[in-house]
Amino acid sequence: MDLEFSVTESITRNYGHINQIHYQFEEVSFENTSNGITNKKERRSRIYDTNITREHYNVLGKNIRNALSFDNFILVLRPFVMGYYQNDELEQAFRVLDKDHSGSINVDELARFLPIINENATTEALKNYIRKVDITNDGDLNYDEFRTLILKGIGRDIICNHI
Repeated sequence: MDLEFSVTESITRNYGHINQIHYQFEEVSFENTSNGITNKKERRSRIYDTNITREHYNVLGKNIRNALSFDNFILVLRPFVMGYYQNDELEQAFRVLDKDHSGSINVDELARFLPIINENATTEALKNYIRKVDITNDGDLNYDEFRTLILKGIGRDIICNHI
């Protein structure tokens, strides 16, 4: 099965500050099947939406210990969701998540913003995902491992409930 996806980002600002961010993913899968001499290619499409306002985030964040501020949440969220980054976006996201300034991100630091994106994303599921990129096998992510995690599309997987 082949899988393609596209993501659209919309940002609403008020006096220069981000007030709302909206992501829409379209996931398209293609599956080849055959029945005797007949071959068919089936196309399936799913759309996932996520919309986060500053107000809604602040309400949800009250239930999360050591939740990120909305502005820091957005700094981290954007490269996660888009699966790529521009300029110093990834370095900023890494610094925000590396709360203890150790030069690596542990699972607890990374998991601080997951419940906002997908309440079903568990720390255990995140650990399993991290193991795929943790070349040092220490359970933490250094910058290069974090970069690999982002480029693998973890944000898309989290929002689309693949994690």
